[in-house]
Amino acid sequence: MSMFRAIACVVFALGGLAVSLNASALDVFVRQQPVQQVLPQLAAELGTSVVLDPLIDADVTLSIREATWEQVLSAVAQQLQLSLHWQDQIAILSQAPALSQTADDTTTGKEHCNDRIWHLKHAKAALVGEHVKQYFTDIRVIIDARTNAIMTHYCGSDSVLQSAIVWLDSPMRQIEISAEIAQVSDSVQEQLGVNWQARLLDSAENGVLGNVDLGIASAPVNMGIAGTSGLVNLSATLDWLERNGSANILARPKIVTSEGQPARIESGTEVPYQVMNDDNLSVEFRQAGLVLEVTPEVKDASTLLLDLRIHQDSVGDMVNGVPSLETNRVQTQVEVRNGETLVLGGIFREERLVTISKVPVLGDVPLLGAMFRQRTEQQEKRELLVFITPKLLKMSVN
Repeated sequence: MSMFRAIACVVFALGGLAVSLNASALDVFVRQQPVQQVLPQLAAELGTSVVLDPLIDADVTLSIREATWEQVLSAVAQQLQLSLHWQDQIAILSQAPALSQTADDTTTGKEHCNDRIWHLKHAKAALVGEHVKQYFTDIRVIIDARTNAIMTHYCGSDSVLQSAIVWLDSPMRQIEISAEIAQVSDSVQEQLGVNWQARLLDSAENGVLGNVDLGIASAPVNMGIAGTSGLVNLSATLDWLERNGSANILARPKIVTSEGQPARIESGTEVPYQVMNDDNLSVEFRQAGLVLEVTPEVKDASTLLLDLRIHQDSVGDMVNGVPSLETNRVQTQVEVRNGETLVLGGIFREERLVTISKVPVLGDVPLLGAMFRQRTEQQEKRELLVFITPKLLKMSVN
């Protein structure tokens, strides 16, 4: 069946390629031009598709009149001793033996070879192609990132190859990561209903499952796992503490990621400072804030393994005009049940609050005004708490 479209007579030149089109035939004149350039250019003008094995490195010479697109390709394949076959109206040229020879090969005891194009739905073609080349010997793979497809030439069991590619292209399970990040006054932690220093309990139904010291001397971090029933009113409690000035909710991010893919959440500010370079004054920035990275792995339908990385940078003293950063970092791995809330705590920060109260007007009088003013200083210790709830999402069925 001819794939050539009916087109009014057109003459065009592509580099060293001269082509004439009319309603029923194709004239091609080319002399010593790379086939990797000639055929794709010609296919683009005809509005059709052609796939060439990247290992083909040869020049072609053609002088053809009143030919179809298929006849042109057959002439090229014969001249360069290439394999030509069609799949889904796509012409495929490769250095592999022609498919028409496979029947004869079977009778002579040779393996059956197949050329196939695999259109992938979920995985990246480059990743699947690399895995296929590692798993199978005597296979040739061409990766087309543009269409997310791979073309294979394999002399072996086609069903085994198909099963492997289907497995590699299976959809990854999706996990929703919900987080509550807050700074809580050390004096009111018991109002949350959870004691982070609690001993190990037998059940996670109503409290902390465990307490783990991660051994960071500068900022010891304790970790507990709270049952969903114990933290069902977590958000409401944090909101109440924030209204009363006992907590500061920094962020409530929610993100969906695939199994094995890191989900990264950042919350913070960029601190500006001035820098003098070659008599020019410029402003540079240092990043300060919280970075949370969670990489989930599904163990089974009810259990997830979380690889956690968290670090908080806060602005410290100025050193030679440049703000220093106080850094706390945590890295751990923990198993949690689906929908359970994991709590990270133990990163403390001292805050000094200065309050000045005075009598209006009299408090501003020089010297005597001190009698009508009162200055109070208060040291407050706040703890950074991170609540992480992973939830395995149901996969849609097409």
